[in-house]
Amino acid sequence: MNRQALAGAFALAAALFTSSVFAQQPVVLKAVTAWDKSLPFVDKYMDWVKRVNDKGAGKVRIDYVGGPEVYPSFEQLEPLKRGVFSTVVTSTAYVAGALPELNATWFGFGATPAELRAAGLVDALDKVTREKAGVAVLGLPLQMRFNVYLKKPIAKADLTGLKLRTTPVYEPVLKALGAATVTVPPAELLTALETGIVDGFAWPAVAVTGPGYARAVKFKVTPPWWVGTDVALINAKAFDALAPDVKKILVDAMIEIEKEVPAYYQEKERGEDAAMAKFGIQNIATTDADMVKIRKAHWEAGTKIFLTGPSPKYGPALVDIMKRYAPN
Repeated sequence: MNRQALAGAFALAAALFTSSVFAQQPVVLKAVTAWDKSLPFVDKYMDWVKRVNDKGAGKVRIDYVGGPEVYPSFEQLEPLKRGVFSTVVTSTAYVAGALPELNATWFGFGATPAELRAAGLVDALDKVTREKAGVAVLGLPLQMRFNVYLKKPIAKADLTGLKLRTTPVYEPVLKALGAATVTVPPAELLTALETGIVDGFAWPAVAVTGPGYARAVKFKVTPPWWVGTDVALINAKAFDALAPDVKKILVDAMIEIEKEVPAYYQEKERGEDAAMAKFGIQNIATTDADMVKIRKAHWEAGTKIFLTGPSPKYGPALVDIMKRYAPN
């Protein structure tokens, strides 16, 4: 073989080898979280990332690129839509301006993520988010219970005369029970409690001692008045471009995670309760009758404020799905 033919043979072999190598490279998806990686809110999503990477080795890899320090929590939907990154776990509240329909997850009154999926909620939301924002709903890897925490006791579900820190999702209940509500950023909440700007706050049951709020309150109102379920989203074009077996890896891992979420976060809550007990925080029990009143306020006002009001096109159908969980 002459030198020119030999060189051509080597070039062809190199090209075939390079093509083979590139053909075997896994698809890489970039992941972002709405909260810092150190917070428990992202735990099961990061568990999902690990499972996908383990099960999809050689086919797909998810690279975690950061949290709100990379993309601010309330501004993550736009870069997700553009494909700057591929997937995110976020609060429904953080994207409610563009996708208020996702707030339907808050009206399950304790229905687990697996139950919400079985009821058709994930599929229904996926159709909405694809049409409106070009993103798909992967699943529900975060579900927490939310309580009211107070500086002074109450005898019943009557918050008249109290100023409570709020976010929109708590408003229907807090206002129905007579509270004056105040919007305070989490970073300023401890100061607001200590200086009397607020008399208490509504908050996830798994994250009271860590930020230091337990130092400024004396009572936890139980059982939880809200159960919040949050979402994992993925750029729809990126997801649809995946091979069927890769899509299955992503979805199957999420379904596994959803089944584990309630027990995981309730265990976190038990640990938080033990930590709060060391601060002398006492429980105040809400009667069954008052719980019915609270849930009705959340359902009747909340579905109008968060679903049918901002989303007349999609909201009614989502309310129909969630009616099975509505208080009687």
